[in-house]
Amino acid sequence: MKVDNTISMIGKIKDGANVIIVRELEARGHAGLAPSHGEILMILLFQGEKTKTDIANAIGRERSTVTTLLQKLDRLGYIESRINQEDARSTIVSLTEKGLGMKKDFIEISELIYDRQYRGMTKKQIESLRVCLTKMQKNFKDV
Repeated sequence: MKVDNTISMIGKIKDGANVIIVRELEARGHAGLAPSHGEILMILLFQGEKTKTDIANAIGRERSTVTTLLQKLDRLGYIESRINQEDARSTIVSLTEKGLGMKKDFIEISELIYDRQYRGMTKKQIESLRVCLTKMQKNFKDV
């Protein structure tokens, strides 16, 4: 029987990172935001407005999941949505002033997590880890 705790370890790493992210968000006045909002905010902060479908495709999540995440971001005042003038079937999402104003905090928290996750590792170890994790992620892509 082939067994190890790799998946458990990955889960614990994610849980630890999420604790830090939530703590940092709250300390910076962004209570209510969750780590699951991070990919959406990153896209909007660094690529500008997008349709819901573009966001779902970019982060590899179902459109219904993205809609739920966007609804919370809207309630918290970070985004706004409008009907796409070129295609009334789609919605364009953009950041509000509040959303744009969190860019500095987003970058600082991202750098904090990056430094923490790779603490004590060489550049070669980081590259090897990323290659292995990419392969592992592809192994589960068709699920």
